Amino acid sequence: MSYAQFGLVEATDFNTLVGGDPTSTANTLNATWATGSGQAGYGQTAVANVAVGQTVAATSWASLVNNTANAATHQGSSITSVTAPVAGGVVTYLSAIPTNLQTIYSSRRNAATQGSTTANAITTGSTWINQATWTHTATFANVDAARYFFNAGGQLKITCAHSNSTAGINALFNGLASNVGTLVFSGMDSTTTATIAGTSYRGFQKVGGGGNSPSPYVQTAGYFGLSSANTTVFTQTATGSPAGYVNSFITVIAKTDGAAGSNAGNGSVITIYTVWDEVPNGLTVGTGSTVTLTAVPPEQTNIANTWGAVTLAGSVSVT
Repeated sequence: MSYAQFGLVEATDFNTLVGGDPTSTANTLNATWATGSGQAGYGQTAVANVAVGQTVAATSWASLVNNTANAATHQGSSITSVTAPVAGGVVTYLSAIPTNLQTIYSSRRNAATQGSTTANAITTGSTWINQATWTHTATFANVDAARYFFNAGGQLKITCAHSNSTAGINALFNGLASNVGTLVFSGMDSTTTATIAGTSYRGFQKVGGGGNSPSPYVQTAGYFGLSSANTTVFTQTATGSPAGYVNSFITVIAKTDGAAGSNAGNGSVITIYTVWDEVPNGLTVGTGSTVTLTAVPPEQTNIANTWGAVTLAGSVSVT
């Protein structure tokens, strides 16, 4: 029978609520909380199924109730409060349990807060007259670690700066780097939004900055929206003077190594190229051009760290 008022709670009812592990079944606890599949799953310890014919222990119900509450707090989701049963107590029908599971599944991409950041900043030590190209990588222990990082609200961010603001080509790149703002890679592969640390994000999003409208600007280029081929996700052109150089630009190209793993992931290594191009060539851009890759992990108060360390590396070449 199904979980319902006045019914006898059976193992199959409980198992339907928690789901298997891994599972891609929507609105089950383990799809959001445990391994999940693709764009669902925080990698937390799964709530085990109960063998058919066995009594569903109060501890199992408590795990269902408490982990649902922890997921909701992690997300900032509003759910109906449910008191976890204790050993020897009576497990009663609560319509809030299926509804709460639906809420945490539909809100699974949200995160109320985030953890402490790590960054890799690379600065040019020589002048250039043509192009500067930064190569950054973010490497995870495995594909599922990357999935859990992004599914639980982790992000990668790119920022640019040019410390030399002397009039001419240096002032132009100083302004252009500022106009880029902060470029944020979240998990999504569509224009679906997630609220993370109070800000609404798409898969790839420019935050702050200014200047003209960037084109291309691929908002679906979050972790799950990237491919193993280099994809230009963002280009911002210059404004101001020298007037003959306003076709100069900063562009961002990204890819993953593409491995899907066993649970529909999208790679364990993300590579991001940031290209600053002077158009036409010839004027000398001074030293001090910087591109920074920052990893912002999920919080670790309501969920455990299942994504491990994120290794950041970077280099720059100039011509």
